[in-house]
Amino acid sequence: MSIADATQAFSPSEPPSATPTTTESAAGSATGSTVVQVAAPQQIDIEAGGGSFEVNGQKADIYTLKVPYSQKLSERGTLQLSLPVSIAVYKNVLNPATFQIVDAKAYGVGLNAGYAWQVFTKQDNVPYRCKITPSAGLFYRDSADLRQGAFVFNSGFSSSLAWQYSPGWVLNLGNSVSLAWNSGIKGYPDPVRDNQQTLSNGLQIFRMLGRWTYYGYVIDTEALCDVLVDSYQSYAIGAAYQLTKSRSLRATLNYDQGNAGYKSLSVKLGTGWQF
Repeated sequence: MSIADATQAFSPSEPPSATPTTTESAAGSATGSTVVQVAAPQQIDIEAGGGSFEVNGQKADIYTLKVPYSQKLSERGTLQLSLPVSIAVYKNVLNPATFQIVDAKAYGVGLNAGYAWQVFTKQDNVPYRCKITPSAGLFYRDSADLRQGAFVFNSGFSSSLAWQYSPGWVLNLGNSVSLAWNSGIKGYPDPVRDNQQTLSNGLQIFRMLGRWTYYGYVIDTEALCDVLVDSYQSYAIGAAYQLTKSRSLRATLNYDQGNAGYKSLSVKLGTGWQF
């Protein structure tokens, strides 16, 4: 299964709104009229992606769907839920039931929950915002073709520090640690035999011009235990367009590269609705 099946420790922030608004700024309004929008009272996103990856010589195509939802519970606290779905097609692998070479399909679905706490808000009168987020989740994966599958439990803790250092420019620094452990299903041997612990550090930059927001990020992920891919780097560029004050579209190009011959290229398209 994909190494991303369990969890990615640091999830980059979604592109902020470039439209001036009375909604609280993520980075403070003292540096210019363009502000960075935090989650509205409620927000739902839909993100679909497709691409391919290779690890240890094994190639596969992967298709993903992710539906995040956020509900602001207080001035500082926001509940975050996410439903990830994935389909991976592994090329030219041995089916252990028939001993034939096939393109094997693997399916996954999960549910993640987190609570984002704003350490600083607009009323604190500082030109930056700091957010901490404890989270937990459950992911189910199954492949009859490979006779592999498991429940993957994960928990994590992340932090982000956003700084609007100039009008229309925002820098975001993120750090996270995540823990994941497995429980096999149907008597299958699970391909990930050991618990996983990872540490991620990432840097994002946003440039807002009118209704457009351009962004990029780089993330370094390191495993804290012995796993097949114990180090990889993620790079991405993208753009978002604000249709209205409450609706937006975005597109992101992602590339990962790590040891054990791991590399991945994917495109993600998404939309966000605030209400």
